[in-house]
Amino acid sequence: MTDVTTTEAETLPEPENYSQAKERLDEIVRQVRGKDVSLERSLDLLEEGVKLANQCTDLIDQTRWEEAAEEAAGDAAGDAAPADAPVDSEPQEA
Repeated sequence: MTDVTTTEAETLPEPENYSQAKERLDEIVRQVRGKDVSLERSLDLLEEGVKLANQCTDLIDQTRWEEAAEEAAGDAAGDAAPADAPVDSEPQEA
Protein backbone atom coordinates (compact mmCIF):
# COMPACT_ATOMS: atom_id res chain seq x y z
CA MET A 1 0.00 0.00 0.00
CA THR A 2 1.15 3.53 -0.68
CA ASP A 3 0.67 6.58 1.48
CA VAL A 4 0.16 8.82 -1.52
CA THR A 5 -3.47 9.68 -2.13
CA THR A 6 -4.81 11.66 -5.01
CA THR A 7 -8.09 13.43 -4.92
CA GLU A 8 -10.54 13.37 -7.76
CA ALA A 9 -9.89 17.09 -8.24
CA GLU A 10 -6.22 16.42 -8.98
CA THR A 11 -7.01 13.87 -11.67
CA LEU A 12 -9.72 15.83 -13.50
CA PRO A 13 -8.61 17.72 -16.61
CA GLU A 14 -8.74 21.49 -16.43
CA PRO A 15 -11.73 23.05 -18.18
CA GLU A 16 -10.89 24.51 -21.56
CA ASN A 17 -13.26 27.47 -21.36
CA TYR A 18 -15.50 29.52 -19.08
CA SER A 19 -18.61 27.43 -19.73
CA GLN A 20 -16.88 24.19 -18.74
CA ALA A 21 -15.41 25.78 -15.60
CA LYS A 22 -18.79 27.21 -14.55
CA GLU A 23 -20.49 23.89 -15.23
CA ARG A 24 -17.96 22.13 -12.99
CA LEU A 25 -18.48 24.79 -10.29
CA ASP A 26 -22.23 24.15 -10.40
CA GLU A 27 -21.56 20.43 -10.05
CA ILE A 28 -19.34 21.06 -7.03
CA VAL A 29 -22.04 23.14 -5.38
CA ARG A 30 -24.57 20.33 -5.86
CA GLN A 31 -22.17 17.79 -4.37
CA VAL A 32 -21.28 19.92 -1.34
CA ARG A 33 -24.94 20.63 -0.61
CA GLY A 34 -25.60 16.90 -0.56
CA LYS A 35 -25.78 15.40 2.91
CA ASP A 36 -23.62 12.37 2.07
CA VAL A 37 -20.34 14.23 1.38
CA SER A 38 -17.58 13.76 3.94
CA LEU A 39 -15.75 16.70 5.46
CA GLU A 40 -12.52 15.68 3.73
CA ARG A 41 -14.28 15.46 0.35
CA SER A 42 -15.97 18.82 0.98
CA LEU A 43 -12.57 20.41 1.60
CA ASP A 44 -11.19 18.88 -1.60
CA LEU A 45 -14.17 20.23 -3.51
CA LEU A 46 -13.71 23.64 -1.89
CA GLU A 47 -10.10 23.72 -3.05
CA GLU A 48 -11.11 22.75 -6.58
CA GLY A 49 -13.92 25.32 -6.53
CA VAL A 50 -11.57 28.12 -5.51
CA LYS A 51 -9.19 27.20 -8.35
CA LEU A 52 -12.07 27.14 -10.84
CA ALA A 53 -13.43 30.46 -9.58
CA ASN A 54 -9.99 32.04 -10.03
CA GLN A 55 -9.77 30.54 -13.51
CA CYS A 56 -13.20 31.96 -14.39
CA THR A 57 -12.13 35.38 -13.14
CA ASP A 58 -8.95 35.20 -15.24
CA LEU A 59 -10.96 34.21 -18.32
CA ILE A 60 -13.40 37.10 -17.80
CA ASP A 61 -10.53 39.56 -17.32
CA GLN A 62 -8.79 38.22 -20.45
CA THR A 63 -11.98 38.57 -22.48
CA ARG A 64 -12.46 42.15 -21.30
CA TRP A 65 -8.82 42.94 -22.17
CA GLU A 66 -9.19 41.43 -25.65
CA GLU A 67 -12.43 43.36 -26.24
CA ALA A 68 -10.77 46.60 -25.15
CA ALA A 69 -7.78 45.90 -27.42
CA GLU A 70 -10.06 45.17 -30.37
CA GLU A 71 -12.03 48.34 -29.71
CA ALA A 72 -8.82 50.37 -29.53
CA ALA A 73 -7.58 48.77 -32.76
CA GLY A 74 -10.89 49.57 -34.44
CA ASP A 75 -10.68 53.18 -33.27
CA ALA A 76 -7.12 53.45 -34.57
CA ALA A 77 -8.10 51.97 -37.95
CA GLY A 78 -10.93 54.48 -38.24
CA ASP A 79 -8.60 57.45 -37.82
CA ALA A 80 -7.81 59.56 -40.87
CA ALA A 81 -4.61 58.95 -42.81
CA PRO A 82 -1.65 61.13 -41.79
CA ALA A 83 -1.33 64.41 -43.65
CA ASP A 84 1.94 63.35 -45.29
CA ALA A 85 0.52 60.03 -46.58
CA PRO A 86 0.31 59.85 -50.38
CA VAL A 87 -3.18 59.90 -51.84
CA ASP A 88 -3.75 57.50 -54.72
CA SER A 89 -6.39 58.98 -56.99
CA GLU A 90 -6.38 56.15 -59.52
CA PRO A 91 -7.63 52.68 -58.65
CA GLN A 92 -4.98 49.98 -58.91
CA GLU A 93 -5.48 47.01 -61.16
CA ALA A 94 -5.27 43.54 -59.69
